[in-house]
Amino acid sequence: MSATADNPQAAILILGAGVAGLSAALHLADAGLQPLVLEAALAPGGRARSRFDPRCQEELDNGPHLLMGAYTHTLHLLSRLGTRHQLLAAATPAFTFWDRTQGWHTLTCPDWPAPWHLLAGLARFAPLSWRDGLTALRLAPALLADLAPLEQLSVTHWLARQGQGDNICQRLWYPLCLTTLNEPPASANAALFAAVLKRLFLSNRQAATPLLPAVPLSQLLITPAVTAIQQAGGAVRCRCRVQRLIFSGSHLECVQTEQGHWQRPRAVIAALPPAALVRLLPAWAEERQITTLRSAPIVSVHLTYAQPATLPTALVGLPQETSQWLLDRNRAQGMAAHPSNGRFSAVLSGAYRERTWPAARLIAAVHADLGRLLPALAARPPAMARVIKEHQATFAAWPGTSACRPASQTPWDNLWLAGDWTATGLPATLEGAIWSGMQAAQKILDLLAHGR
Repeated sequence: MSATADNPQAAILILGAGVAGLSAALHLADAGLQPLVLEAALAPGGRARSRFDPRCQEELDNGPHLLMGAYTHTLHLLSRLGTRHQLLAAATPAFTFWDRTQGWHTLTCPDWPAPWHLLAGLARFAPLSWRDGLTALRLAPALLADLAPLEQLSVTHWLARQGQGDNICQRLWYPLCLTTLNEPPASANAALFAAVLKRLFLSNRQAATPLLPAVPLSQLLITPAVTAIQQAGGAVRCRCRVQRLIFSGSHLECVQTEQGHWQRPRAVIAALPPAALVRLLPAWAEERQITTLRSAPIVSVHLTYAQPATLPTALVGLPQETSQWLLDRNRAQGMAAHPSNGRFSAVLSGAYRERTWPAARLIAAVHADLGRLLPALAARPPAMARVIKEHQATFAAWPGTSACRPASQTPWDNLWLAGDWTATGLPATLEGAIWSGMQAAQKILDLLAHGR
């Protein structure tokens, strides 16, 4: 197979059908182009693809996904796809927690302008004192300043510099860091964490509103995106792994795949994982330090109980337990009124230790956590269980990682990059992936608008 500039159907290639690649393809398709997406796997979606699990007899994501009101590009995309209504949204920013000393408690921010809504919420947050709330305000000037100097600091170090006490760190900042960066605070990048706090708490009062998918991610995002790309004239081709990129000077001349080759593509976006890009561009990846970028794991545990059971809210934080967050799948999917069973999922971020645990130990630990919240379940083991270990769930957000995250521009005039691991200024999230794909696609549109 081949493509030339005279054949628009295959002249613009997207390598990778993950969230970043699909975002880029849809942005181009909506502009009237006809991109072709090449995906190595059997189905599109990458890490966001849902799979039917025969043990639990339902379609499962790799783990529970929490979106936020600050995910402006994600929400815009879901509106474009007609699936935004499938997000369970709180009326105000509110997060429910449980621990062995405080029991149940909720951080609820009133409908006040930012950042006063956060201060008011912290003032009524049971585990914190009024001094803790005032201490949090010390972060505001630091978040409004240049964040680049924080790049070499850990979150623990930076928060200590800002006078954040142990109580507010343990109860709020450290769990938030682990959740958003997938990295423990002692080894997490302070600049990235500060960027998250700035977006969540200083932009507008709805930015910190939690949003939970009521359906698996494939139904929410992946399948609708593929359908929209195809309806706009684009195409998605799976089982088509890229084997080699051939260059002529500053131009990408040929993309060779398992299904054939595409010559003289007009534009190419490589929306690939770091390891795949290193394989295809070893010398350049070494020069750009991409080879030094490491991965961080996430472990999720899905449990199904024979008897009906629900949590008070769809999502509960357990910062001092193995299950950092517990998702009530029945409640998230609007099935909590008359459940026929109990369906729960736990997510363990930054799971460097837990990824080495056998499945039985992980299941027992999450079951014990649920038993503390719902004592009726304590003596009744789950009827079905599934453990999913994503060893390369995100890039490791360590201090100094910005030097390893390339921009979308490359030395070649028809090749761009996309992915949540590229230089988005954000951690590895759906928002970062979607934004990176849009950025790369827009650069192609700008180039074409100038007749190049």
